[in-house]
Amino acid sequence: MSTGPSHPTDSEHCPVVFVHGSLSSSRIWLSYAEALGSRESIAVDLPGYGGALAPSSSRYRLSDAAAAISTALTHRSEPADIVAHSFGGAVALRYAFENPARVSSLTLIEPSWFGVLSDLGEPGRLALRANQSVARGFTACDPDQDRLFAMARFVDYWNGRHAWRELAVERQETLALKSDQVRRDFEAIFAERLPLAGFRKFFVPTLIVTGTTSPAAALLVALGLARAAPRASLVSVPGAGHTLPMTHVDDLTPILRARLEADAAPTLMAA
Repeated sequence: MSTGPSHPTDSEHCPVVFVHGSLSSSRIWLSYAEALGSRESIAVDLPGYGGALAPSSSRYRLSDAAAAISTALTHRSEPADIVAHSFGGAVALRYAFENPARVSSLTLIEPSWFGVLSDLGEPGRLALRANQSVARGFTACDPDQDRLFAMARFVDYWNGRHAWRELAVERQETLALKSDQVRRDFEAIFAERLPLAGFRKFFVPTLIVTGTTSPAAALLVALGLARAAPRASLVSVPGAGHTLPMTHVDDLTPILRARLEADAAPTLMAA
């Protein structure tokens, strides 16, 4: 494991696929796609977000979400560089496990592969329990107040205390409407059974990006994956939290540009 910026990829003619996390959409990647210049960029919407329909099945797994990546690359023969955040990072990892020849590299911003926390000693188990407590709030959310309470805990967990109450009431209500999809996202994450040891045979070149003020679960997962995967490296953005793609654009952009060797004019596509 390296703890500095990774070497650039060798795939400047391959597409870059962007994958967002929970409560987000492909729109968060617009400025990054522009910064990558001549690199063809494809931003996908995961099920239930942006322009994508919610999952039709009651059983939702990471492989189901990863179908969005497969669809975006249906007519492409070359492998892709994938940039993904949070839940999207877990989705991208599942896609890469199932399609290693289709992935040139991964750049994962705090991937939510929480199942490995149980392999990371007492700190990992404590972080997992805290994360599961947040997830349980979304179980069978029916009354509006239950949805609001669950979403408030979720937002504060990832963004810091009082983040929820600083949002406008209209924004709170909009987020609460996504509570069922957040529940499905958590179910998909916790249904994943691949342990940390499984990453010792994961050879896709991977850069993991973290903040320094993120919840313990996110930081421990990142460190664990970076140590386990033979071709993984780790870099941190000082002062950033889990939502760093939205809050620290000026810090993440040069990391991605260096990683993906970008210049010239943008060619953004929506999947």
